[in-house]
Amino acid sequence: MREYSAADDDRPTPGLVTGAVSIGTAPLPFLAVYTLLFLGHGLIHPVHPPDITTTQGGEVIAGCVTGVLFIALLVAIIWFVNGSRRWPFAVLQVAVAAAGCYFLIDGTKGGPAVSVLLILAAVVALVLAFAPAAWRHVERRAPRLVHVGYGKVGLGEHDDTVTGYSTAR
Repeated sequence: MREYSAADDDRPTPGLVTGAVSIGTAPLPFLAVYTLLFLGHGLIHPVHPPDITTTQGGEVIAGCVTGVLFIALLVAIIWFVNGSRRWPFAVLQVAVAAAGCYFLIDGTKGGPAVSVLLILAAVVALVLAFAPAAWRHVERRAPRLVHVGYGKVGLGEHDDTVTGYSTAR
């Protein structure tokens, strides 16, 4: 992990990183609501049958898990915006996409609209999180294949006119 310096506060965040983070926040409201819902149904107002488990205690555990995931995703987003770590953000976006696929396949887990939204948001966030500008933001050298692939779709080397951040060196 790299050391923090006061110069990090003045370093602009590339537009592609801002886009990845903005789209990557899509699961946060759902996680917050489900945390409160599961904890409420497990501790305050039990429902019969329970929402996703077979017991009231299971609902409490589900609420704790979604609460931990909410905090983990929030911390991962902050780390990525600050340029210190990208991998927790990427791992959690892959998990969001996988959960969305599971919920889409299993029709008993709700309607397909939210699942499709989460899958699309996670995929777009991952695509933007691995653009050349994002590699530079976390102070890593992008593999040549990344430059070639992203260059073909217009996300390769460029100057970000909004922040003045240049990916070309």
